[in-house]
Amino acid sequence: MMTRMRCSLIAMSAPIGLSALGAMPAAAQLMSTCVAKPPVPRGELGCSILQTKPLPEGLREPVFWHIDRFDTEAAARAAVGDASVAFEDAGSWWLMAIESDSTGHRGGRHVARVGPLPLPPAPRYSMLVQSAVFAPGMYSLPHHHSGVEAVYVIEGEACYETPTNAPKLHPGETLVLPAGTPMRAVVTGAAPRHVLAVIIHDSAQPATMRMKEGAGPKLVACM
Repeated sequence: MMTRMRCSLIAMSAPIGLSALGAMPAAAQLMSTCVAKPPVPRGELGCSILQTKPLPEGLREPVFWHIDRFDTEAAARAAVGDASVAFEDAGSWWLMAIESDSTGHRGGRHVARVGPLPLPPAPRYSMLVQSAVFAPGMYSLPHHHSGVEAVYVIEGEACYETPTNAPKLHPGETLVLPAGTPMRAVVTGAAPRHVLAVIIHDSAQPATMRMKEGAGPKLVACM
């Protein structure tokens, strides 16, 4: 696993309402909204909210997103703890854990340790796990999150437009986006893009907030 880069932006706790966001080309196609459902079957497109889970009280920095892969459903589910979830996607069983450190990996193959994750101030946190598969040229609505988002690329090329840069990621690479970062996800490259993402957010707030086109800071375009 290679950690490509980290987007270092100041977290914003207030609603976004700054200068204009850049518009996408007319030929580009909008991604569908993420909804709670199983991962999309191979050959199909969409964004699935796989699981949401309250995290244990007293979670404090430094924390990391640990990604492990298992050969069987039974082994993955047996490894689930208070701060982890298991699911099947892309032909494998995965365990996603939010912890300060992990060395045993609970019998799985350790894929990545992402972070440290900058936590927003909150009395209690929840984790939301997503899987998204979209075709080249597709893009998301501008949005930001009430907590830190971390991304891991399974297939294809992922790009994230932010006010300061537009990092591109390839399979095995990761990205951390602090809470409040205005962003737009864009599928670059010539093949479908498949990513896993986790959002660690204030349990009292929704994980994702949409932003009106033209009502936020200008984003650096994916090239």
